[in-house]
Amino acid sequence: MTTRSNPEYGFFSIGWTVLSHILLTVCLLLILSCPVLSQLNPIENFAVCIAKKAQHFPAVTKVKDDGVIMAWRDARNENYDVYAQMIDKEGNLLWQPDGIPVCDHESSQGPPILVSDMEGGAIIIWGDTRNGSQDCYAQRIDSKGQKMWKPDGVAVCIEKTLQDDFVAVSDGSGGVIVVWEDWRTGNQDIFAQRISTDGIPSWKQNGIPVYAGQGDQYDPVLIPDNDGGAIVAWWDFNTPDWNVYAQKIDRNGNTQWEKPTPVCTAKGNQGSPQLISDGKGGAYCVWSDFRNDPNLFTRSQLYTQHLTEAGKTSWEKDGIPICKMSVNQQQADSVSDNKGGFIVVWWDDRDIFADIYAQRINSDGNLLWDPNGIPVCTAGGVQQIPKLVSDGANGCIVYWLDYRNDFGDITEDAIYAQRLDFSGNILWNKDGIPVCNAEKEQITPTAISTEAGSAIVIWSDARGTDYDIYMQRIPE
Repeated sequence: MTTRSNPEYGFFSIGWTVLSHILLTVCLLLILSCPVLSQLNPIENFAVCIAKKAQHFPAVTKVKDDGVIMAWRDARNENYDVYAQMIDKEGNLLWQPDGIPVCDHESSQGPPILVSDMEGGAIIIWGDTRNGSQDCYAQRIDSKGQKMWKPDGVAVCIEKTLQDDFVAVSDGSGGVIVVWEDWRTGNQDIFAQRISTDGIPSWKQNGIPVYAGQGDQYDPVLIPDNDGGAIVAWWDFNTPDWNVYAQKIDRNGNTQWEKPTPVCTAKGNQGSPQLISDGKGGAYCVWSDFRNDPNLFTRSQLYTQHLTEAGKTSWEKDGIPICKMSVNQQQADSVSDNKGGFIVVWWDDRDIFADIYAQRINSDGNLLWDPNGIPVCTAGGVQQIPKLVSDGANGCIVYWLDYRNDFGDITEDAIYAQRLDFSGNILWNKDGIPVCNAEKEQITPTAISTEAGSAIVIWSDARGTDYDIYMQRIPE
């Protein structure tokens, strides 16, 4: 080995040729040892937060440069708070380990939801008990993890009665539209508020009624109308049966349809609506329907209807069936196919155990895949709570809770995923690839698309002492 004195620093140094080889070797070892998302296996995964006590109900949104911001409910401080973390496209945690507090007020904060602020940060919304009954608050976090609004968040609604079941979408201008269930009239109604990018409520204080008619309204869902407003749907208990209705609100908080549109008023009960944009200012609605139920709540089927920009239904009255088999179909989730139609997934019990099926519907209401749906996963055991995101190539990535290895008294649920192309072809292994099959429970998975053909999945995981937040990029 060649050594020489370094006259500038007065110590012996290793020859530069040898030193360069050593440095290169060290760098390679460091790179190979880094927990890059794409290199993780489904038993190890990537720990986002392993703080003491339990972390639950993660939510995620995509931000600039293929990064993501995620938030969750966190019990590390005894009461429930909201924490968040940002991860870049290489899988690096950009904020402090185990996340930053979005709201750690001494009251309890409920599960968060979040949308992009269109500038590299996110707006996070949650339920909050600081005033007694649950209200709604929001906070904006920039790409450095700095709070942009009041330290404990801005009030979305602090009406004295209960607010619950919050949902939100971007207003397209860096703000957010929030919709919720509200008891201020004595019935459960649907209210909404828009918060600007500066954290200022744009509509009437404590929100405007989307619908405050007779009876109770439940489970609101919404999509942006691409003009600063939103389309909202819910199931309505103002008759002996439950029915599905919808309304459109503009950027100024004005309802746009003369009265809520009856999406389905068929005999029997309808509920659990989903909305998908049609790309033309209207929406597709999917719901669970018990019109053919031989008993009470024993057999749901899935139906769909198209709503025009003007709030008119354009397909068969009371909708068309998504799956023509007379079997129990539940837990639908839907996403646009980016060709004017949409893809929907669900579980049904046509076999002994619940399995996952999918269907694609075009803008004319035609079923484009098998009339009874195509099998996404028919593995042994139960598969349930399917969700999906776009794959960026007119298909989708489906993920679900999977109990194929659940035997006896040991609950070994796992998370699996599958990719479908535009034609309904299975692109990954039959019955899916494991996202996480570590020991103990994995619950409440949620995902977001990244580059074409891949997604990031996050969930609450019981492999440690308490529930923690883990994530995985798929495919590996």
